Amino acid sequence: MEVKVSYREGHLVVAAIRVAAHRQSGRPPTEDEIAAVSGLSREWVGVLVSQLGRLGVVQLLTGPFETRVEIVDHLALEKLPHTESKSDVEDELKEFAAKKREEDEKLRQIFTGENLRRREEEKLDKLADDFRTFKPKPPKSAPFMKDEP
Repeated sequence: MEVKVSYREGHLVVAAIRVAAHRQSGRPPTEDEIAAVSGLSREWVGVLVSQLGRLGVVQLLTGPFETRVEIVDHLALEKLPHTESKSDVEDELKEFAAKKREEDEKLRQIFTGENLRRREEEKLDKLADDFRTFKPKPPKSAPFMKDEP
């Protein structure tokens, strides 16, 4: 599926690159920094930056540990379509991010907080019940030790 960057989205990403670079004293920003400034999801910023890179608006500076984005030709933004084409990709990315947050919250609840304490208390209560009802069994090898009535 080919994603078309709209005029508004292109300008938003380029403006976010400029602001993030200004905050970093001129250093080209990463996609995460662009996403934080623009308010878009990190995944969607990656798609937009990739498309803008193909159009020659930005250049991806790939290093061994990270990828940074630098503006090459901001005037190429004027060639972008002015129509807002809301793509299904953005909606799917938002749904994915929401599901990921829900899963993270479920895992956080499992490993911390009330659920963990409640499970530990249940385990301790079960052990206490087992100790109260514990009756030692006589050894099988000594039948003469049985209590006779």
